[in-house]
Amino acid sequence: PVADVDPARAPRRVALCSAVPGIPSDPAVVQTVRQAAAWLGEAGYEVDEATPPKFVEAADLWLALTMSESRFYNEKAIERFGDRGIQRKTRGLNAAARTLDLDAFMNALAERATLLREWMGFFERYPLLLLPVSWERPFPIDLDQGGDAAVRRILTAQSPLLATAILGLPGLSVPTGLQDGVPTGVQIVAGRFGESLCLAAGEAIEARVGLALPVDPR
Repeated sequence: PVADVDPARAPRRVALCSAVPGIPSDPAVVQTVRQAAAWLGEAGYEVDEATPPKFVEAADLWLALTMSESRFYNEKAIERFGDRGIQRKTRGLNAAARTLDLDAFMNALAERATLLREWMGFFERYPLLLLPVSWERPFPIDLDQGGDAAVRRILTAQSPLLATAILGLPGLSVPTGLQDGVPTGVQIVAGRFGESLCLAAGEAIEARVGLALPVDPR
């Protein structure tokens, strides 16, 4: 279920996560998420800098569990029917992921439950989390074909998508305009069943960004 929330009466406290120790971040990305935080402040939200617990561990857990299932269900089909591009990318993902046997897989599921409990405690203090979609701006085409190091770079940069996905949390990507001709945006995340909170905050940002025009497909 999704609870209906009156935007005027919704919780107004937001955690701003513009950096995580050990993860490189593009200054333009940091600037974008801080600008979005300022817009939320103008809309009446109380914004504090805070990082959710065990962010890196959650992103790594997504990779370990996802690739363990992929090896079981998809790997043979990819090697048999996939083109060289998907095969090369899959090998890069496998190289980056922990290999889990059955016992380790069950322990990883238990770890997921523990992380979710810690994050839900975080959302009791901050009903909303504002962070980038990716710590880097959009990647060059075919970067994932550049070998294991390139795949690991992509996974690290997009850890804001992975950490929240493995925990089953609602998230909303909000466009914030263009920078040097490249689209920018932020991500708003809430605790379980907090979709309406995300939408209300996204609406507040959208009202300050203005009309989004189509990107010139040059």
